[in-house]
Amino acid sequence: GAGGGAGGGAAGIHKQVNARPVWKHATHEDRYLAFDGVAWLAQERVNLGRADGWLELFDAGCVSPDQSRQVWNASDGKDGWPAQPTITCRRPTDAEVTAEAVAASLLAEEEEASARSA
Repeated sequence: GAGGGAGGGAAGIHKQVNARPVWKHATHEDRYLAFDGVAWLAQERVNLGRADGWLELFDAGCVSPDQSRQVWNASDGKDGWPAQPTITCRRPTDAEVTAEAVAASLLAEEEEASARSA
């Protein structure tokens, strides 16, 4: 996923929006990378596929943001989008995907056990 803390690590493809994959953050439930038709954006689920987010990558030619060599831009909270050359995007490793699946499974088991004991 987008590195540098602002974007974080993507857990994997969530679904598709604007004919491109949507990447869900590995640990932040409401953070995604999605294509709005012009740019890739780090955004909340409610804004998927819209021109609304806090990171943007203008590279309409890439099918997935990890394939781009362009520089990400970050919102400064006003009207500016300064370049962020240290932010990168990569696919998760098999180990990261497996660890996320194991963690999700353990959490589901804990929640189920808690519900039974309540």
